[in-house]
Amino acid sequence: MNKVPLQVYLDQRVHERLRQVAKKKKVSKSDLVRKYVYRGLEEDLGREDPALDIIGIGTGKTSDIAQRHDHYLVLRERETWKE
Repeated sequence: MNKVPLQVYLDQRVHERLRQVAKKKKVSKSDLVRKYVYRGLEEDLGREDPALDIIGIGTGKTSDIAQRHDHYLVLRERETWKE
């Protein structure tokens, strides 16, 4: 996962509560904030749908994508196994 820096300002009370929870769970504040952000995004937007990854899979690469779409989906899935 590529991480991108983000600066966020919290009020003192929230920062202290975050520090307490991070200490109690023995994780960094950053890890805890990421967890809360991911949870909030999932609640608002739902889980990412892996089916959306197929959009554009055959763009400009093959002329038989309509007939052999299953073949190309399997190839794409195998590529992820190597990662």
